[in-house]
Amino acid sequence: MKVIKTVYFTVFLILINICGLFAQPSQPADAGPPLEPPGGPIDSYLLVLIIAALLLGMVVIYKNKIKKASV
Repeated sequence: MKVIKTVYFTVFLILINICGLFAQPSQPADAGPPLEPPGGPIDSYLLVLIIAALLLGMVVIYKNKIKKASV
């Protein structure tokens, strides 16, 4: 059953990526030099993101330990 879910999930992701590729607008022939992408590095709230990632990792590890202990 787990293999079937994995296959469906993989096919779903591939289809979503293909649809995204088809949805891109075409570039005009004489567009000139490429435009700069809009800036926006993740600088704000970086500490909050790191703390959230650590907490999530701790919760996942804790739940796995509880699951193994009950089996």
